[in-house]
Amino acid sequence: MASQRYWQVSATVDINPVEQAGYFEVPGAHLYTVVHQVSAPLARVLLIGAFASERHTSYLPWVRWARYLAARGTECIRFDYRGMGESTGSFEEMSFSSWAEDVELLVAWLDRRGPRQPLLLHGLELGALLASQAFTAGVGDALLMWAPPQSANEVLRPALLRRIAVDNMFRYGNERKGVAEYLAQLDREPLEVEGYQWSSRLWRDSFHLELPAGAKVAGTIASDCKRPVRTVPLDKCPEPLVKGSISVLVDPDLSGLFADNFQWITTALVISAERQ
Repeated sequence: MASQRYWQVSATVDINPVEQAGYFEVPGAHLYTVVHQVSAPLARVLLIGAFASERHTSYLPWVRWARYLAARGTECIRFDYRGMGESTGSFEEMSFSSWAEDVELLVAWLDRRGPRQPLLLHGLELGALLASQAFTAGVGDALLMWAPPQSANEVLRPALLRRIAVDNMFRYGNERKGVAEYLAQLDREPLEVEGYQWSSRLWRDSFHLELPAGAKVAGTIASDCKRPVRTVPLDKCPEPLVKGSISVLVDPDLSGLFADNFQWITTALVISAERQ
């Protein structure tokens, strides 16, 4: 009965959601969070966003997506990782385990909000890796991934190459430096890349944060965990939803992406509710 109620009400848009910004305390920092509140949420979505240099290009589409969901009865929580955006903390001191802990703590907080509603983990780019990691550990009722890389290094490497390309524009001949020289420098000291101080640990650990085998499912149901999973590959995500800092900020038409994924969410959470 509960799942049928969700299926019927989810199509409405007269929900009047309220956006509440605040700071959520985590070890050594505070996460900037925005809760897109719905008076009687039929489900909740934790939006786990992109990496540092992609945050500014994905920010507006990410907010629009949260508002789209909230207007249809789905409460959303979006946030900035420790050391990024409006959150406190030193980026240089953070690691992928720090950001994975951010996800875990927010999920625990959502569980305490009550009443218990289906929870969807939705990750974008690096956030898709962190979402899939939590999901394969048993967190959440469904998983949606937009533009998931195979590893975190696939996110870091293009940003590093952009830094190198810009630097080499003003160098000639033997003055030009390659990737190996930048990595050697990174071993000695933090390296500024697109406004963030990277540590050598961040680069090393990026090879070990990979998309779990159980999450590499592009269809509706993940066969190993029997919970709904969907992947939207990079080439299906309109620019500038996932792009580096050299992208031109535009206002893409995301209506098709939003409508298609919302329809999948309603179906996925009905399936999840029926399995419980």
